[in-house]
Amino acid sequence: LTVRIPEAELVRRLGLYAAGLEESGLDAATRKRLRNSAAVWRHIYVGESRAEAEDSLSAALVHTREHMNHARESFNPPGFQFDPALLNPWTNPAIAQETAVRFALESAIFGTAKDVTDQVRALQGLGVGHVLAQMSFGYLSHDRILASMRRFGEEVIPKFK
Repeated sequence: LTVRIPEAELVRRLGLYAAGLEESGLDAATRKRLRNSAAVWRHIYVGESRAEAEDSLSAALVHTREHMNHARESFNPPGFQFDPALLNPWTNPAIAQETAVRFALESAIFGTAKDVTDQVRALQGLGVGHVLAQMSFGYLSHDRILASMRRFGEEVIPKFK
């Protein structure tokens, strides 16, 4: 429902979910609880600066996509074809690396602690009740992941108490 999708599509899907809840026959309190529980999955990286965060995350995404495409080429059966309806710029190996990484960054939350706080607040404004934070991914080093998690815990989470 909410993996690597841009904000406009997220808004559309949340609207469909809300409409479905309205048609469900559930009582108002249950519909509200379920709507407020809507979650979105995002890569999150809190860096020392916005530039460092983007550079670190971009490099990790490049290596991750290279590994993903190599594994698919190596291990998919001969003649295997992807269903085009299941592909997006990140998962489509025919899309240029720069375009794919830019697509992945559009749905990531990254930057300084203030940037990340602002991006989470923006998601709240769209009606997202929860963010499923993927802090560890791809070829991001363990040290960078821990530093990002510390910044998130110390500088971002307290803003949402």
